[in-house]
Amino acid sequence: MKLSQTQKDVLHNLLDRHESRSDYAAAAKSSRRTLLRIDSRNYPDYFHVSDSTFRLMFNAEMEQLQHRALVRLDWERFNEGEYLKRVALQEDALAEIYKLLKRTPKEDLYHATALLLEKWSKGAPPELEPFYTHTLERLYRLEAPPKPVKPGDDAELTQILQGLHACFEPRKSEIAKRLLSVRLYGDSKKWQVLERKIVDILKEFCVSGEEQPRDAAQILAEKGIVDNPVHINLAGPLVFSTPNGRVDLKAFYPDLGLSAEMAGDLTIESCDADTVITVENKTSFYQYLRETAGKHLVLYLGGYHNSPRRELLQKLYRYFSEQHKQLSFYHWGDMDLGGLNIWYDLRQKTGIPFQPIYMDVHTYDKYLHRGHPVDDAYCGKLALLLQNPSYEIFHPLIHHILEKKICIEQEAVTMEK
Repeated sequence: MKLSQTQKDVLHNLLDRHESRSDYAAAAKSSRRTLLRIDSRNYPDYFHVSDSTFRLMFNAEMEQLQHRALVRLDWERFNEGEYLKRVALQEDALAEIYKLLKRTPKEDLYHATALLLEKWSKGAPPELEPFYTHTLERLYRLEAPPKPVKPGDDAELTQILQGLHACFEPRKSEIAKRLLSVRLYGDSKKWQVLERKIVDILKEFCVSGEEQPRDAAQILAEKGIVDNPVHINLAGPLVFSTPNGRVDLKAFYPDLGLSAEMAGDLTIESCDADTVITVENKTSFYQYLRETAGKHLVLYLGGYHNSPRRELLQKLYRYFSEQHKQLSFYHWGDMDLGGLNIWYDLRQKTGIPFQPIYMDVHTYDKYLHRGHPVDDAYCGKLALLLQNPSYEIFHPLIHHILEKKICIEQEAVTMEK
């Protein structure tokens, strides 16, 4: 039987509805029918007031399908043979319909995808075990997998899995996305096409709930994957050695940018600082260097920190602990939801008891006139932090922000001399 385009479209539509049923796995045992309603929304030409050409043609073609026992027709009451109400899929003709349409059944697509995932799951990074376990279980039950996984497109899925596994490869220094893309796919732009799907899987299965607000760039930076490698800006009384020589940081002003590789290789020889401070934004980092004095070691954090910055901070913390030197670690950031979360993330990931600076009620009141308003939805998210004892040091500030409905970026703050 040669199908017309209209007949193909109707049968594809019915198969789509059949495969998207919530009881798809048990559909063969179900009395529920898969139906396509014939109404003005689905087929406006069928109800044309002055031209019955489409309706008569459509009826004839559907009757042909019914004659072949592929569908069953439900007619409007008292208008049998004139106006269709529904077209129902004949479940026992599924195999023939798939063959006629040259379409692979959902069950076969899911099985093939499961086999591909099983292959990749062997030897996969342990961080990806939740993804593989969850996805395979859903495929086995013929339930929809996570959105980035599209059964039937094994080529793209293979590329996604390549990218996912690459996120967990050990690397000494950051790698640019375009370079990684060439290494993985032989195409400098392919990563850009796949990135969102890769990050969606990372966010759902490899990022904790507390980190969910982090955007794609921050999540990938944590894996050492960046648009372009950036330097760690650092200033203060620090002397360190590298495999290529000795560096006195005081000889560089206002700061020195260290590559991630160099920061990882350095060994601290001495540090005469009495304070270590991380600064969230670059403008404020240079403002701090200009407007403060003292033995401060200052590091530009750049929003959420990444592995190289964390490792350098931990190296400093260990050095001071080994020297039995008591000194304070501070963080300065925005007085808003993002700034408070960055402080929390910094403490959690480094294990260093960072205290906030210039992030208090006194500073807030002083620079309130330079703040910007926030809406009720934003305040609702901020208010949730009042239920978290880890943010207790900020509770007075949070109450203040909720009262004023104004947040203050750190660039608005000028340090006291």
